[in-house]
Amino acid sequence: MSVKLIAVDMDSTFLKTDKSYNKPRFLKQYAELKQQGIHFVVASGNPLYTLQQYFPEIGHEIAFVAENGSHVMHQQEEINFSRFDPILLQQIISDLHADFADCMVLCAKDRGYIGAELAESSLSKLNIYFKKLQRVAQLSDVQADVCKLTLNTTPSTEPQALKLLATKSYVQQKQVDLVSSGFGFIDLILPNQHKAFGLSFLQQLWQVEDHEMLTIGDNYNDMAMVKQAGYGFAMANAVPELKQIARYQTGSNDQEGVLDVIDWVLSNEKSWESWQQDHLTMASI
Repeated sequence: MSVKLIAVDMDSTFLKTDKSYNKPRFLKQYAELKQQGIHFVVASGNPLYTLQQYFPEIGHEIAFVAENGSHVMHQQEEINFSRFDPILLQQIISDLHADFADCMVLCAKDRGYIGAELAESSLSKLNIYFKKLQRVAQLSDVQADVCKLTLNTTPSTEPQALKLLATKSYVQQKQVDLVSSGFGFIDLILPNQHKAFGLSFLQQLWQVEDHEMLTIGDNYNDMAMVKQAGYGFAMANAVPELKQIARYQTGSNDQEGVLDVIDWVLSNEKSWESWQQDHLTMASI
């Protein structure tokens, strides 16, 4: 086993259901990863400013692939920020207004923008993932560069929303890609600018080949990076489609499955299956 880069999704992967993680255990692991020259990357659909708040001790020195791949940061240096063409963005905002004005978020570098139509009752959910939100009278008036457009649907209404979005010309013509990020969130991103795309900048920076990369996720927006990595992991709580393409599987987010995988990497011995069996045996003693 030769792992040089570990990239982890956050919600329902690294984070437990209550949005916490075992910080003492992880920070000890992180110190060992540094000692072994293994890079740690946070790869999430969340915006950068939200992700950084989870890592106050080390956020200044680790790398982030935020906004599902479009915003890449390393040691507080911006590596990439992909922007929607303003004309295309205006077309999409106008076209979606009738059906999605009450759940649309424009994702800019330093905040998310919401329109007047979005209900106050939706903010409790949005504030978990968007730590900086600004309400504007009309989303079409936003002048900031936008890297992603998010629709805050619900798990029950998401299938119908995806069906409607699939009929849009800009989706059919591959001007944007649709990505489901879980919890009812649907992201419209630039074509092929997914998490694997974002990670490619860091791979080039650190000279890491695909077979030296380990990625862990739970949802549809993790599929590209899990498929590309030599060591692609799905959480026990992952969607079935991700489990089908992942080479490996670990425990659930509430069982600290990600931290178990990091322990395995640090041990630098045995196959994952053998290590996992030994770990389960020790836990039962």
